[in-house]
Amino acid sequence: MESFRKTRTAAGYAARHASAALTRVRAAALLEQLADWQTAADGDIRSQAAADPGLLRSLVIAVRDLAGTGWLDAMADDPDVAAFTALSATASAPPPHRIDETCSRLLWARFSPLGASQAADAVRVRPAGAG
Repeated sequence: MESFRKTRTAAGYAARHASAALTRVRAAALLEQLADWQTAADGDIRSQAAADPGLLRSLVIAVRDLAGTGWLDAMADDPDVAAFTALSATASAPPPHRIDETCSRLLWARFSPLGASQAADAVRVRPAGAG
């Protein structure tokens, strides 16, 4: 079974559709990281994450970097962003399936056409100097 299937799908979409080259590079790096874990864990990231919990933290950091801290700040009121922010602030990593769900929802909110238009609207309505 493929680990982090949802995050992989969302990152793949970002890699194919993002207009910024840096975003495409970050998405490709995240996909490579996930593929490396999949290979090293023989398909079961749970055993690898149990042995090295830092792997899950590095995944969250890679997703944060892909989404962009400016976008995360601008969209702080979005439920998917709030869930991701709470996840990234936890002391211990939740189960991999929860991380997959949270990270994928954040990436879809950031990179889907609907998510991108909502982000643009949020930035436009913020008063100058806010944020």
